[in-house]
Formats: sequence, structure tokens, C-alpha cells
Amino acid sequence: MTLVSFFGLALPGYALVRRLNPESDWNRGGSVSTSPIQILDLVIVGLYVVLFSFGWKSMGDKIANPEVLEMSAGAVLGASFAMVFLASLVPAVLFWRVNLVEFFGLRWEKWKSVFWIMPAFVFGMMVLGALLVALGWQSWVTETYGSKPQAAVTLIRETTDMGLLVALAFSAVIVAPIAEEVMFRGYLYPVVKRYSDRWFAALFTGVLFGVIHYNFMSLPMLAFMGVVLVVLYEVTGSLWVTIGCHAAFNATSMGVMMLGRLYELPPAP
Repeated sequence: MTLVSFFGLALPGYALVRRLNPESDWNRGGSVSTSPIQILDLVIVGLYVVLFSFGWKSMGDKIANPEVLEMSAGAVLGASFAMVFLASLVPAVLFWRVNLVEFFGLRWEKWKSVFWIMPAFVFGMMVLGALLVALGWQSWVTETYGSKPQAAVTLIRETTDMGLLVALAFSAVIVAPIAEEVMFRGYLYPVVKRYSDRWFAALFTGVLFGVIHYNFMSLPMLAFMGVVLVVLYEVTGSLWVTIGCHAAFNATSMGVMMLGRLYELPPAP
């Protein structure tokens, strides 16, 4: 529904209004450039998101099935390599148009700032998670919709397969932050921003980031996280910051879940 609303209604509506009022800058400021984005990128983004969504859903279905628990380590690694392949399509598409180092802000002069940005980001997300638990979000979702924590979360807390734990940790802390940041903040966000404005693009890509993980219980946390990562990307102009924050958050979540295995802590949303 999110994708249909965006590609079928919201984005064409923005494009039409902007065509009728070309003098407006549409609040397209910030550090993230949209100048190299072309109309073909809309098609590529649509196909990309569909493939990315299918990959997440497929992996979730596999690891959620107890019958394939012994195969899930291989399934997770396979999905990780597929995610890397999909992420590699972004630089392949942009390579002929831009200097990728400059476009993604990889030559970031204030790189030392990441050492306080990452812990601040993780602390903020942990506070949000605790607030959601305190407000009864998890209980309400479970009672109303029967939703459960993500399958990967359940596996991390319950499996005795060390190979599976290593595969999940590798995917969560290394692969996912790089692949998802290249996709969502590095490519999808500039494309949406090019044809709408930065606030719509931030909200849309943030919500989509939450929706695409296919877990209603985690949706508020992940959607808010997606929007904050966009803000950080706009402020710093460097994808290193969002990758670092994403990796730090996932690593912290993995640590909390591992502690949960030992002390029976409640699962994070």
C-alpha cells in the first residue's frame, strides 16, 4: 500500500505541482545532492524496493519456520550476499554520472564526530524502545494483532546453533547497515527528494524502512530510526555516519538480546 500510494499518487502529484510552480525551491536544501538523479531512477528504485522487500520477506519466512532451523544459517548468509548484490546495483547505476566518493560523502573531514554521534544515536533509540515498552506498545500489538517480535530476534534469543548466531550477527552488524544505508539513504532518499521535497522524502523513506522489515511491533522504532538517519545524512552529508549509527544500533541490539538469553530480559520492539 505504501509503494502504491507513493508511485501511483504522491510522487506524480508532487511532480505535477512542481511543474506548475517551477519557481519554488521546494525546500530542497541540505547536504544531499539530487542533481544527478534522472527520471529513469524512479523505475530503478521501484524495482529495487520490490526486490529488496522480497528478499527480506523470504528470509523472514525461512528463519521463522522451525523445520528449516538447521538450514537457517545458510539461508541468512545467502540472503546477506543477495543483499550485498542488490546494494551493489546502486553504485553501478550512479557510476557513470557522479563521483561516488563525493556523492556519498565518503571523504568526510569531520569523521571524528562519529564517535559521539553513534553513542548518542544508540542512546536515543534505546530510550525510544524503553518508552514504547513502558507505554505498552508491545502488549497492545500482541493482544490486538497477534504480532510477535521479528523472527530473527526470536532465533537469537532461543537458538543453540552457534553458526546461526554468527551468521545473524554478521548480517545485522556488517551487511545490513551497509546495504540498507546505500539503498535507503544513499539512493532512494535522493531520488524521492529530487521529485518531491526533503521532508516528504524523509518521512516516506523512514516509514518504508520500517514497513519493509515486515513486523508491526518494530514499525515505530524502525520508522523513527529511518527518519533520524535521513536527518543525520542531510546534516553531515556523509553516508559513513548513517552506516556507523546503523551498525552501532544493531550491535547494541544484538548485545541486549544476547543478555536476554542469559537473564530472560523482555525482547526489544
